[in-house]
Amino acid sequence: MTGMQEILVIVLLFVFLIFLPRWTSRGRGRAPKRSLLSLPGQLRLAIVVSAVWIIVWAAYLQPWQSELLPFTLIGLCPVILGWGVIWVVAGFRKKQDV
Repeated sequence: MTGMQEILVIVLLFVFLIFLPRWTSRGRGRAPKRSLLSLPGQLRLAIVVSAVWIIVWAAYLQPWQSELLPFTLIGLCPVILGWGVIWVVAGFRKKQDV
């Protein structure tokens, strides 16, 4: 039963990371945010692959029953590193466009 609780916590964190910026920026006269439905196909694919990667490694390694370090190194670090690289590259591209 504890395994299900950890998976639900991961899902809740993922949902809050997506929706929290929208909730905090309401009424501030900012440019309209893109909705999830208007995301390009490559970004949608990246989000789905990231979620599937984490879920598959969580199911295989079961970090709630064994050590957390292998899951962190194999399951979470590649996703965090990949999104970090995408974020940095997007920043450089945005700077070049200005």
